[in-house]
Amino acid sequence: MQKPIRKKIKEISFSLLSPEKIKKLSVAKIVTPELYDIDGYPVDGGLMDLRLGAIDPGVRCRTCGGRLKECLGHSGSIDLARSIIHLKYVPMIELGLRCFCQKCGKLLLSEKDAGKYPPSMRIKKAKDVKKCFYCNTAQEKIKLDKPTTFYRGKTRISPTEIRDSLVNIPDEELKKIGINSHYFRPEWGVLTILLVPPVTVRPSIILESGERSEDDLTHKLSDIIRANQRLWENLNAGAPEVIIEDLWDLLQFHITTFFDNTVTRIPPARHRSGQPLKTITERIKGKEGRIRKNLAGKRVNYSGRTVISPDPAMQINEVGVPYEIAKIVTVSESVNDLNIEKLKKVIERGEEYPGANYVIRPDGKRKKITPELKEEIINELVPGYKVERHLENGDIVLFNRHPSLHRGSLMAHYVKVLPGRTFRLHPAAKTPYNADFDGDEMNIHSPQTEEARAEAKILLEVKKNLISPKNNTNWIGCISDAITGGYLLGLDEFSREEANQLLYSSGVDREISKKTVAGTEVFSKALPKIDFSGESIKIKEGEIIKGIPDKSLFGDEEGLLIKEIDKKFGRNIAFDTIRKAFNLGKNYLTKRGITISLDDFDVEQKIIDISEEIVKRADEKTKEIIEEYNRGTLEVIRGKTPEESREIKILKILNEVRTKIGETVKSEFPEDNPVTHMIRSGGGGNMLNITQMACCVGQQDLEGKRIDIGFNDRTLSFFKRGDLSPKAKGFIRSAFMKGLRPEEFFFQAMTGRSSLMDTALRTPKSGYLYRRLANALQDLRREYDGTIRDSNNNIVQFIYGDDGMDVSQLHIGGKLEPGEAIGIITAQSFGEPSTQMVLRTFHFAGVSEMQVTQGLPRLIEIFDARKKPSSPKMEIYLKKEYNNEKDAKILAEKIKEITVKDIASEISIDFSDKKIEIKIDKEGLRQSHSSLKKVTDKLKELGFSSREKTDSISINASEMSFKDVYKLKEKLKKTVISGVKGVKQILIVKRDNDYVVITLGTSLRKILEMKEVNPQKIISNDLHEVTDVFGIEAARQLIIEEIQQVLNTQGLDIDKRHLKLVADAMTNTGEVKGVTRIGIIAQKSSILARATFETPVKQFVNATIKGNKDQLTSVIENVILNQPVPVGTGLPGLLVKVVGPLTKKESQKKPAEAKIVEEVNR
Repeated sequence: MQKPIRKKIKEISFSLLSPEKIKKLSVAKIVTPELYDIDGYPVDGGLMDLRLGAIDPGVRCRTCGGRLKECLGHSGSIDLARSIIHLKYVPMIELGLRCFCQKCGKLLLSEKDAGKYPPSMRIKKAKDVKKCFYCNTAQEKIKLDKPTTFYRGKTRISPTEIRDSLVNIPDEELKKIGINSHYFRPEWGVLTILLVPPVTVRPSIILESGERSEDDLTHKLSDIIRANQRLWENLNAGAPEVIIEDLWDLLQFHITTFFDNTVTRIPPARHRSGQPLKTITERIKGKEGRIRKNLAGKRVNYSGRTVISPDPAMQINEVGVPYEIAKIVTVSESVNDLNIEKLKKVIERGEEYPGANYVIRPDGKRKKITPELKEEIINELVPGYKVERHLENGDIVLFNRHPSLHRGSLMAHYVKVLPGRTFRLHPAAKTPYNADFDGDEMNIHSPQTEEARAEAKILLEVKKNLISPKNNTNWIGCISDAITGGYLLGLDEFSREEANQLLYSSGVDREISKKTVAGTEVFSKALPKIDFSGESIKIKEGEIIKGIPDKSLFGDEEGLLIKEIDKKFGRNIAFDTIRKAFNLGKNYLTKRGITISLDDFDVEQKIIDISEEIVKRADEKTKEIIEEYNRGTLEVIRGKTPEESREIKILKILNEVRTKIGETVKSEFPEDNPVTHMIRSGGGGNMLNITQMACCVGQQDLEGKRIDIGFNDRTLSFFKRGDLSPKAKGFIRSAFMKGLRPEEFFFQAMTGRSSLMDTALRTPKSGYLYRRLANALQDLRREYDGTIRDSNNNIVQFIYGDDGMDVSQLHIGGKLEPGEAIGIITAQSFGEPSTQMVLRTFHFAGVSEMQVTQGLPRLIEIFDARKKPSSPKMEIYLKKEYNNEKDAKILAEKIKEITVKDIASEISIDFSDKKIEIKIDKEGLRQSHSSLKKVTDKLKELGFSSREKTDSISINASEMSFKDVYKLKEKLKKTVISGVKGVKQILIVKRDNDYVVITLGTSLRKILEMKEVNPQKIISNDLHEVTDVFGIEAARQLIIEEIQQVLNTQGLDIDKRHLKLVADAMTNTGEVKGVTRIGIIAQKSSILARATFETPVKQFVNATIKGNKDQLTSVIENVILNQPVPVGTGLPGLLVKVVGPLTKKESQKKPAEAKIVEEVNR
């Protein structure tokens, strides 16, 4: 038997085709726009010529003899009547005309200068030099009139003249500017012959009417041939030059729109319907383009999709598949001596379940199993054949829900074929899919090879995905009713018969002999012998000795006991225990029942009275603040205006109302209320829901503030002008159950709409953030030496997360395995929770003392590594001797930026004397701790001709023009007269024993020069400034801490190892690079990898100019080419540790025990 030959593409090189290469590639000259003759047969020399490939099932290609599915197609060519500019290479043509001598073709740079500069600088220096250094020819100025017209001086140059000029440039001169003439020469960008794509690239379709509908590219090529023919005819007939030029421009238009139909200043080519044609650029770029839709992402066979519904009676790692789908989505099973009889019976049943649909012969030919062919197929069936049989119980399939945000969105389940039309999923397995059962649809995929099925079982099976690689929490666990049921079970008592019946129906194979038994004892029968102590429960030797079962035992993402069982007893026992606990809760609640009515949400009059008192006190405090503000005695928060200070203080008081009422409700709410059971168990709901429903909805928060005035000095027309009271600015005193007043309903709808808008507008941003992270980190993997490296073999981390631990195995001490695609896991760890972030931009009181951009916008800002954060901030700690309130205030006053605008009430121009008068605001001057004399002296120091008056400063501008006087006035407004430039606001806070000066605005170097500052404890959130002042390691640490701060404020949990990997990826080159196409992604050597992210046409054009090669070392380019990816099981040079003989002697062989076989099958 012949050995199979496995071919693998090692690299792809890019180049622009020269006219000679196009002629070699071309199998036919295309000379006519006609496509078919009267009989519907392709015309020779037409665009559907059979030499270009087979277009119909019954036709063979006249070049290779292949049929429709065998022939890949062949290129043709069109000889152009005159040269035409290639739109995508216009910049290179322009460079050739402007940087090289128009006579001798040499680079317009002396040998001495050429040796001094790198290629990119040589281009800049050589552009538009007026005289050649070698032949002394004067160079006329070249101008480009976009998109494709060139002028020399004022004369238009034809493409033919341009080509003749570019041909003169020697190869060695091109080498000086970094162009490899083997792959690209500038004159190749001026087309004399056009390559025609094969018919397989632009297939025609037959409509229901029987008419053919041609591809947009075919339409465009027909236009090109017609315009070309007319130009040939007029040239041969000796037509006037004006007509020739018009026809030449028409041909240029058609070829330009063939390459790109979205060029500015050129009308797009359209169908008769008015719809623009989709030509080459539009087909390649964007989400719907060839790269992202057809190559990086592909449609697949052997898959099914339908709605999901819950089925707690199944095993957690099973999926219920309807018979209808099981008969279509097949499994390819290879015939061997052991299964040949079984497969013959399957073929005999044919379409009847469980049957088979196709047989594949060893030569690859497929045969459909029909009643007529059944016998013939059964007789010829021998080992080596493959049978595509229906899905059966126990087959493994991949189960997936979109959007696939992380590893848990695609897992392997075992099939359970069931009647019905939906996929059945055990509710305990829904969390990793982020699924619910309100109409969600999911997909199954049937692996078709033994290798794929083995990988699905070993890597993707549900049991392998118990623990999240994001933060080591459990993905699989009890949810809602199962948790509530378990909690209520723990509160109840049972007779022996009831307890045993409940255990038996829940799959717990243990018996109770006591006459009456507590619910906790019944629940304990589902547990293995384990010791566990949590906040609300204590277990000894598998018996609950204190507390009631709740979410902390087996809840999804909170089940601490699950990890303990997994650590001590292994994965199978952990899953078995989850199933038993789920069944106990579900079965008990089914039998007992739970009902919640509207009355259950109501609270006693006592609680309502307390709530009223809390609201009344808040009203009084708010009134006091407003009165202080009106009197001008309100203490202003440093760095804020009096209005901002008033609003922050009021908002703080009103936000506390809901919290205080919530605490009262929590302490006074009846213990026997079914709502309490749900909340206490963790099954669903919280006290905030009850507070808003029964007591008070509370202050409405719009963009971190109270509702702003938007209707003639008031929020709504019901209120008096200038009304600042709580009810006038969005405080809802009513409860939902009692109903809202019209103005309250309006405020509530206003903030609700704002939240909906936020969700709609920010979700795409989080999706794009995830896509950027995935693209930047996808090729990071753990190598055999323990390092984390990228596709270019650069070390990003010497050891993952400083300890090499696998986050999903932290509880059992598991190390990260070689080949693990840790970069994509890190990207998923950020991408999945970033969509859950609280969509709030500003946050006050407690969490952050100042206004700082929070949540998703701040996270994007960090990953972008922007030059300046939107809220630049410093935290300044003081030396021991200055660590007191007085010195902290002195430093704050010293560093706060004061500009002329801050101390001026008016700045006016005296036109007669050409003077600028600055009228001083006494209050502003007092707050700046300065004097009129000091300000005047400072302005003199800065070079202004200033003179002090009684309550103003005069600036002399007599020698300036009126325009310059205006400019001087604007410059004066921004002139800093004291403090550190850029430090706009100051806040002093006390943290433990330290006084900390927090600034809005940064200037590390200036602050470090001050004697009061502790240089060991000062930090800025400006990444680039920290890099310049403290170095790259400090910047790396800052990235980690800034991300951690955002996660903490949003209540998200991502393991610190992921933060470290992102920080290392951004800083491993010695400078801070953002997760953007001009940052980390631009470092990728793979052209295809960069093309999948953005601007594919630009990437391909640049690659052809430089003659770049793609070594295919990363992930996405191998996905495009259908090759194994170099991570995970595709890691090059996969090592296997052999620990004994590969085969056993006959004497050592023995039958496997039934228990082991059963275990493997599970």
